[in-house]
Amino acid sequence: MTATGNSPAGASQLDVVFDGTWVIVPAVDANGHITGVEVYSPACGHPQGVTFTNVLNPNPWPDSSGFYMLDPHGHTLDIQRGPGPQAGMNIGAINTAVNHCLAHARPIGSNWDLMVSISAGPDAWTSSGTIDPEVAGPAGTIVHCFSGQDAPTGSVSSTQRLSFRGVSGVQLCGAPANVQGLLPVPWDGNGSLIFEDEIQYIPTLQHERAAILAMANLAGLDLALDYPLPRKNAAGPSTSLRPMMHGGGYCGHAVIVFP
Repeated sequence: MTATGNSPAGASQLDVVFDGTWVIVPAVDANGHITGVEVYSPACGHPQGVTFTNVLNPNPWPDSSGFYMLDPHGHTLDIQRGPGPQAGMNIGAINTAVNHCLAHARPIGSNWDLMVSISAGPDAWTSSGTIDPEVAGPAGTIVHCFSGQDAPTGSVSSTQRLSFRGVSGVQLCGAPANVQGLLPVPWDGNGSLIFEDEIQYIPTLQHERAAILAMANLAGLDLALDYPLPRKNAAGPSTSLRPMMHGGGYCGHAVIVFP
């Protein structure tokens, strides 16, 4: 794991973790300090989810069955840290050696599913899930996995942890009430808010409707889902859901677009 900035785990710290395939765009002030971050999930068919745990650097990683799906639209993560400037670390502290970074600003397109806008700068930025995107080619020689003008020239990382200190409250605006209920009110110490880019569990009504519609179209039925299906009773034989995250292999990685 590679850390940037000073990141001792102190009281009232929130870690916001983005795991998987994300496009991350920091905003900076005239002094190069990060004042906010926008994070986009590319429209690639991945359902996104979120969970909260009241520990930093959770180990073991939260089980996939504890993630709530998020509908594809923009969300605002409101981090309250008291009076004073909300600028965080200098953008130069992001470790470019372990991340796929683009050095020039460029327009962000409309083909995203989920956007999380954070209107405060992190005090530290930690990157993990780092790999060298190289494999053995058909001739047995090492080849790069990417090509093109913007291909990464070094390592890439799939997990980005943004740490905020002195937190007094958190709200994920635009998220369902069940997701809001994951966040402590009042805020009572440390915690990690984790966004995954590929979740299949605890679906939203929109996701369930899409499944029913697909089935109806396949079978030629006049069928629609107007209300969410009831959750299965937890009683009875226990079943183990196969975790989808951190199970080996990488579907993608984060791209950081510098302003």
